[in-house]
Amino acid sequence: MPRRLIWVLLVCLQGCASLTPVESVIPLAAPIDPPRRVVQQITAIWENKQESLLCVLELDKKHIAIAGLSNEGMSLFNLNYDGKTLSLDKSPLLPADFSPEYIIKDLQLVYWSPVELQKLLPLHWRLEADNKHRRLYYDDELRAEVDYLQPDTVWAKSVTVINHRYHYTLHIKTVSYETLSE
Repeated sequence: MPRRLIWVLLVCLQGCASLTPVESVIPLAAPIDPPRRVVQQITAIWENKQESLLCVLELDKKHIAIAGLSNEGMSLFNLNYDGKTLSLDKSPLLPADFSPEYIIKDLQLVYWSPVELQKLLPLHWRLEADNKHRRLYYDDELRAEVDYLQPDTVWAKSVTVINHRYHYTLHIKTVSYETLSE
């Protein structure tokens, strides 16, 4: 696996959390309905570098499952969250301290209901949201923002996430969206 791909995974999945390590006390949001499978191309940009990976996300009201794949189709990680427990299988090429909840938290910041997310935020945190933007603040400091480039009432097709704390940008492009039967 190219060394650059390992760096993008570090950026996307660990260093790119919307929350600092102290702030990781913010709990994960519950899985959401309707049941669906979404394939997304995630491009990370940091320090004048750029890398991409594919994520296959399956979720319903009982669980969240994410598979990360290199652009060549190599499995990099598989994680599951049932609303209480996170489990992870990952490529041995990824760092041992890889923290899977960060990718879920970034996706939840983008796609989950702002009303539900606001309920989970501890003291000093606030989320401002409208149809085209979301902004996450700690006190008055902007920590992360989401811009919906192609908003959709079901699932935004193109999104940019800017993490001001860790100085990275994610471009998330939905390749396919499929509603699943229960």
